[in-house]
Amino acid sequence: PEDVLIDMKYCGVCHSDLHVAANHWAGGGMPTKYACVPGHELAGICIAIGEKVTKVKVGDHVGVGCMVDSCLECKECLAGNEQKCRKMVQTYNQEDWSGRAATYPQGGHTLGGYTSKFVVHEKFSIVIPKSYPLECAG
Repeated sequence: PEDVLIDMKYCGVCHSDLHVAANHWAGGGMPTKYACVPGHELAGICIAIGEKVTKVKVGDHVGVGCMVDSCLECKECLAGNEQKCRKMVQTYNQEDWSGRAATYPQGGHTLGGYTSKFVVHEKFSIVIPKSYPLECAG
């Protein structure tokens, strides 16, 4: 009900994407889950919204950063610090514990922004002004 469906146009890549794809951080406790689809600087156009969405409208330019979910209930989440939530889910390579990250198969690990469509809870979407070029949003 609070999901935003994005028609993906652009996705940036940074050095951390390359390290995860190559499993360089496995020794530090962050092993890569394959199939790995990196990309956490997403930009596209909203093409559908759930009935409870209030922040995004169909046709809006939308971005997504490095997080796609959290518990939304703990002290950190309620203070706007979802990145500190113990249940925070990154855009890729993390377990979809709640089912809100729209993984396929459901309950799998998240896959990043190199895709044609992306679903995200509205809390983790960013409306980008239409005057700003999407190709520069990442």
